[in-house]
Amino acid sequence: MQDARTRSQSVADTLRERILRGDFAPGARMQEIALAEELHVSRTPIREALRSLAEDGLLDYAANRGYRVRQFTVRDILISFRVRAAMEGLGCRLLAERGLSDAEQQRLRAILDNGDALLASGQHAQHDYGLWRDMNRDFHVTLLKLADSALLKKIARDALTLPIVNHGAFHWYQPEDFRRSHEQHHMIVTAICERDGERAEWWMREHIRAAGDIVARHL
Repeated sequence: MQDARTRSQSVADTLRERILRGDFAPGARMQEIALAEELHVSRTPIREALRSLAEDGLLDYAANRGYRVRQFTVRDILISFRVRAAMEGLGCRLLAERGLSDAEQQRLRAILDNGDALLASGQHAQHDYGLWRDMNRDFHVTLLKLADSALLKKIARDALTLPIVNHGAFHWYQPEDFRRSHEQHHMIVTAICERDGERAEWWMREHIRAAGDIVARHL
């Protein structure tokens, strides 16, 4: 039983990543047989994975028509940025008020160092932003985990189910946008480490608002 659950979760994780990466177009039908053949599994874990992804809001289901990749409106996307700004900003305030252990500070500074290195190497560029995307996601997810609030993480995670919100619109970023974004990462961590909750919350809200503005201009 455990093996079956693990296999289903693995399939769900793979499909989730591919949906968020844009491998499946909005409205595309998720066909069980084709996916099972492609992933070399039976239809059972595919069926369970699709059901899980529908519960997460990434797929729509209709009787006799199966699952399709959900189509998000511009309004959906922009509201999700606002939700993220509110929830992650609150998370940063809570972290600052609680205070970080030395190990937690080192964990965040390692992510900042990674971002600094990417900027220095040019691997944040528009034509090759995969490493930057991973660093950015690691930064935000780590802060949410450290905030240690199940409700906060759930609401923020739901806002991150939109592909463009999850992976960022980095192909629209200019060099100065990457630099500004990572400078804000530094400001957020500094405020948290100095236990300035108000400033930590403000910087996170500003950070996500700026990303949302870039998306709004291009949508």
